Amino acid sequence: MTQFREMNPVRVGVVGTIVLVVLVLGALNIRSLPFLDGGTTYRARFVDAGGLNTGDTVQVAGKDAGRVTDIDIDHDAVAVTFTVDGAVVLGTDTTVEIATATALGARNLRVRPAGPGRLEDGATIDLDRTVAPYQLTDALGDLTDTAAAIDTEQLRESMEVLSDTLRETPDDVGAALDGVRRLSETVASRDESLRALLAHAEQVTEVLAERSDAIDALIVDADRILGELHRRRAALDTLFANVDALSIQISNLVADNEAQLEPTLGKLNAVLGILERNRDDIALAIERLGPYATELGEAVASGPFFNSYIQNLLPMQIIEPALTAALENAGITPPGGTP
Repeated sequence: MTQFREMNPVRVGVVGTIVLVVLVLGALNIRSLPFLDGGTTYRARFVDAGGLNTGDTVQVAGKDAGRVTDIDIDHDAVAVTFTVDGAVVLGTDTTVEIATATALGARNLRVRPAGPGRLEDGATIDLDRTVAPYQLTDALGDLTDTAAAIDTEQLRESMEVLSDTLRETPDDVGAALDGVRRLSETVASRDESLRALLAHAEQVTEVLAERSDAIDALIVDADRILGELHRRRAALDTLFANVDALSIQISNLVADNEAQLEPTLGKLNAVLGILERNRDDIALAIERLGPYATELGEAVASGPFFNSYIQNLLPMQIIEPALTAALENAGITPPGGTP
């Protein structure tokens, strides 16, 4: 094995210089090396590049998350290719905006993730979800156009009318301004109350938001009830019409039979009076009817005959000889007799 001191120093120097140059260039362009870039590449189409340059930062939620890698013309728009860290998830509704990064006008790309799912690597975000910057020159141009469109003569006349009006009504204007001042003081003095009111309103809003499902269900149920009532409106109309017709018929019946009903009602009142006067006797009769019904049940429940005993129906001295003779004829010794 050849030792280092025995190697050709010229060859070692050349190889070392080449390796050093490669390392320096790699360090300066490390973000451009495809095998070291772990981010995801996307394209966004803008109506105007707005001063955005290759290498500008890409921010997500205010944090640098990638770089602009390419800017080119895509038909009637500008296509900006940029990378985003692989850990950042961009949904299908993601929007991209070219924004001002510094007061000197430096630009960056601001990405706002939104929507479900995840955009695939190389996906394009179209014009409907991108926002181009508003240039200072555009603002000055709009201001110039607006100022040029002002009718100075009409403005002068308006100012003169305003001055005349204020000159003729100084007291009213002063009172109005004083009222505005007092209103401002009142609002300022009730600042804590207003804050408490807004806080309570926020709490109510939170409660309503938490109960949104129940409220939605209540509204849906109410809508169903109203729909059912609407569907049954014809039946209800028919019912109301029939009730109205029935009331008319009853009124006519009473009117036609008033002469016959009056004596009948008088007799009914008389019967009710009799029942009222004999209420205690009727109650006592019903109370005594219970034992009688019991005895009657015992009398008829012993067979297909009716058992009954009537005391002192015939005198004893009349029935006893006949009963004794009947027993003797049957060969039965009567009680107290001689066998």
